[in-house]
Amino acid sequence: MTPPSLSLHPKSVTAERILVVAPHPDDESLGCGGLVASLACLGRQFHFLFVTDGGASHPGSASWTRSALRAQREIEASDALSRLGVHDAGRTFLRLPDAAMPSSGSEAEVAARTRIVDLLADFDPDLVLLPWRRDPHCDHRDSWLLVDRALRQADRHPRRLEYAIWLDELGADGDHPRVGEAVQVSFDVRSAVVAKRAATEAHISQTTALIADDPTAFRLTTSTIERLTGPSEIYWSPLP
Repeated sequence: MTPPSLSLHPKSVTAERILVVAPHPDDESLGCGGLVASLACLGRQFHFLFVTDGGASHPGSASWTRSALRAQREIEASDALSRLGVHDAGRTFLRLPDAAMPSSGSEAEVAARTRIVDLLADFDPDLVLLPWRRDPHCDHRDSWLLVDRALRQADRHPRRLEYAIWLDELGADGDHPRVGEAVQVSFDVRSAVVAKRAATEAHISQTTALIADDPTAFRLTTSTIERLTGPSEIYWSPLP
């Protein structure tokens, strides 16, 4: 059975304070850049939570250390936010290790969760955009779990919309939403496509040959970028 679906315009979103959770710098642009840019034009407030350091994309590079790549990816993230029209938005970089997030209950995980709880208290979001809970990438799943636990710990219940980056390309049957689990919500972001694509292009370490000495490195393909920067964005709204 196909899950229920809705087609909406960004103007239908009434939230005033939106927390965007990005497992890596670039997920904020690819996953929800269109909605962000659209809502920014309506004067909404944003805070961006970048969970990992993004430093595992080029492990074989001799010219780029992990710390240098981490710094580069934070610069790219800030550039992307400017291109989305939210240059003055708050941002938090947790800098957890890319592809090796700490296990639940570990000292590092508790510390990261505490920072998120404090952020929730300070920013008080009424909408959270976060990765789909079973998006087929370990950091996406772990980021969802970390934020979910922080929300529960803080006893806060903002609306949630979950975006998928890799579900359509890499997802197994069990990764997709189950009947009764969530409603599919499609937003018309045609007016924000140019800004979203520009924001995606800001992540030059992931989209260009900026780092050319690691032939096994990750790089976003043209087909992936085209798939994720079209005229609509798909989210999953969890059911109670």
